[in-house]
This record gives sequence, C-alpha cells and structure tokens, in this order.
Amino acid sequence: MKALLASALLFSALQYVPVHAQGKLVDRRDQAQGWYVPVHGQVLVEGRKTDGCKLVLYKNNEKLGELHNDKRGRFELELDIDATYAVRIIKEGYQEKLITIDTSLPMDLVRYPDYECTVSLQKTASPNVDPFYTDFPSAIVRYNADLGGFYHSETYLTHIQTRLSGYAKAGQ
Repeated sequence: MKALLASALLFSALQYVPVHAQGKLVDRRDQAQGWYVPVHGQVLVEGRKTDGCKLVLYKNNEKLGELHNDKRGRFELELDIDATYAVRIIKEGYQEKLITIDTSLPMDLVRYPDYECTVSLQKTASPNVDPFYTDFPSAIVRYNADLGGFYHSETYLTHIQTRLSGYAKAGQ
C-alpha cells in the first residue's frame, strides 16, 4: 500500500513538472474564462481608518448588491473585465463618494496588477459646494497602458475635488 501511494505521488509530481515548465497557462484571454480585476480599497476619514461604510456596487448601471468595509476601513472587490462599474461609498454624516471603474483591457493582456485605492471621506458638503457636482463620480478609473495598470484620471480628480470642496464657488 505504501509503495502504491509513493508511486502515485511520484507520478503526480512528474506530471506537474512539464506543465509548470511550459510557462503561462494562457496567452490570450479568449483561452480561458473568469477573468476579473481585483480591487483592494480603504476608506479614510480625516486620515484615519474608518468602518461603518456601506458600499453599493453597480455593473453597467445595474445594482449588483451592497457590502460593508471592515473595521480597518478595507474592502475588496473582484470585477469582471470589459465592463463598467460604479461603487458608491456611503457613511452617515459624510459626503458620498462615487467611483467609476472601466475594466476594459487589451485582448492580449493576461497579466495585470490589482487596483489599489484609498478613498477619503469629507464631512457633509458645505453651503459653498455647487450641488451640480455632487452627482459626478469622485474618480474615474481605467487601464493605462503607458503605466501598466489601473489608475484614476488625475486631472479629473483634481477638478472634481476642487468643486466638491467648495473653493471654486466660494471665490466666485
């Protein structure tokens, strides 16, 4: 019996080596199913980790469900590729954040990094904030081939944060 078990383990080990030595299991995404973009996020309030946030997830404008961040403010998502997602982050007494994530990727890309993000919540909007901008996403995220990963548009983020902070309206 021991000899049979030992030969079975040796046989399975020998089978594994050639498969592992071949390199990548797939060269293109159409060779497999289940591709997704891992998202690792953290929510902060005044620079500190916070819990008690509700996250509402939408895919192509259809609500998929809700989840909550953990006591360290962290949350994780697995988003199908080639889709558009919206994540609403809600906490009582704080201005809601909306993040849009486009998970489109080049067809031949089979290795890509996870998307890491930090979301900072602010107290409920001041009277100086133009309410027109509160319906816009706080960040727009998509794959950037030059940088080799998922990144938010820095220009858009700066513009919308300025509008949501009330500085633009207060100075007019």
